[in-house]
Amino acid sequence: MGTETIQTKRLTLRKLRVEDSNQMYANWASDSKVTRYLSWPPHGTIETVKTLLWEKQQFYTDTNYFDWGIEIKQTQELIGTITVVDHDKSTQTFELGYVIGKNWWGKGYVTEAVQAVVSYLFQETTVNRIEAKHDTSNDNSGKVLRKNRFNYEGTLKKRGTNNRGVVDISIYSMLRKDWIGY
Repeated sequence: MGTETIQTKRLTLRKLRVEDSNQMYANWASDSKVTRYLSWPPHGTIETVKTLLWEKQQFYTDTNYFDWGIEIKQTQELIGTITVVDHDKSTQTFELGYVIGKNWWGKGYVTEAVQAVVSYLFQETTVNRIEAKHDTSNDNSGKVLRKNRFNYEGTLKKRGTNNRGVVDISIYSMLRKDWIGY
């Protein structure tokens, strides 16, 4: 189990490799506009990205580690990631996080990746709830979740931190019972 390759109509969701360093650095990880709403700052050097990817490769041996690179099938270009960023075993909850380079914003790639990962997690694990949070100023992230039939649960005032500081966050979820038949 864990991170297995997932194919969609336009994407391959796959494990990341150290060899992906150049694309990750150039396509999103070094871009302050892309990382504006994220909890980690833009990576200043390609060496930082290589170290991160080397560490991720070690985690892939864990069957409870879920972290995919988002690759366009047609060009084999790596454009972002989608990851289970938190796992609460007591409530069988996974929290998703995702990022994609700005050259691919507005093309439906993240929506497609979220749909595929949600289906994979509900089919292949015992998770009961999948949730995601976003800075309220980043409504495009909310649009991705609403397109995937996530339920808006509310806004938490001054509950999150990211590269903008302390921010309000919106939380969305999907329960297994709501996914069945999706």
